Amino acid sequence: RPAEDVAEKRPGRLGIVRVDQGVNGLDQLRDRKLARVSRVALLVALIAALALPTTAPAKGKVFFEGTIPAGKTSVVSLTVHAPASFKVLLRVPTQGRAKLFLRGKTAPKVGPLIDTKTYSCKGAAGSFYCRAAYDPLPKGRYNWRISWTGAKPAHVELTVRW
Repeated sequence: RPAEDVAEKRPGRLGIVRVDQGVNGLDQLRDRKLARVSRVALLVALIAALALPTTAPAKGKVFFEGTIPAGKTSVVSLTVHAPASFKVLLRVPTQGRAKLFLRGKTAPKVGPLIDTKTYSCKGAAGSFYCRAAYDPLPKGRYNWRISWTGAKPAHVELTVRW
């Protein structure tokens, strides 16, 4: 059909249709907009894919802060779904003795992992800061038990990262 017929039936802005638009001029415009949106979406997806590390292992962190009465214990439980290496930071008062145990079906069967009396903890302003790291352990449920044997209740902080 001639361009003049198209202008009468489907006019563009101000009723003007370019001669090179032809019959499918509106379809071409929609296709160009769709292609532009598709390119933008592809660019956003590519940037997001590059921003995320491809082989990053799952990381986790648990923070416990509380007061443990004299001669009592407190337990922090967590479940890991893949083998994990643990890094631990235990903060306890210097007036007393704290022990940190790791319990679980696949946990090593040993005594306390940290004992403020025998472990090399750093002291600052009335608190011990004990840091430790442990080899990868299999997936499973683990219980971190803090035992406090002091004359007064203790404010403790335990941070476990994996």
